[in-house]
Amino acid sequence: MVRTALLFVVCIAVAACQPQKFNGVDITGSSIGPDFSLADHTGTTRKLADFRGKVVVLFFGFMNCPDVCPTTLSDMAAVKKKLGRDGDRVQVIFVTLDPRTG
Repeated sequence: MVRTALLFVVCIAVAACQPQKFNGVDITGSSIGPDFSLADHTGTTRKLADFRGKVVVLFFGFMNCPDVCPTTLSDMAAVKKKLGRDGDRVQVIFVTLDPRTG
């Protein structure tokens, strides 16, 4: 898990330093990203469909993660800021893998 997150962060850092060429593929109507639902931090059920029209970045981690999780979320905030107004079209969702306590 930590290796995957670290690799993700390294990829973002490397990508930020190099000019990018994108080859887009229209996935409209595909079955990629089927809807699902999870409870948010207030207990409200949220669905992927709640964020329709946005690019959704799902990040899985632990609430008590001391290093990679908070820095990755900080990196995501920086990416959104760097995108300017397009950053409003990006929704970052942190999904905790912590077991229920209490």
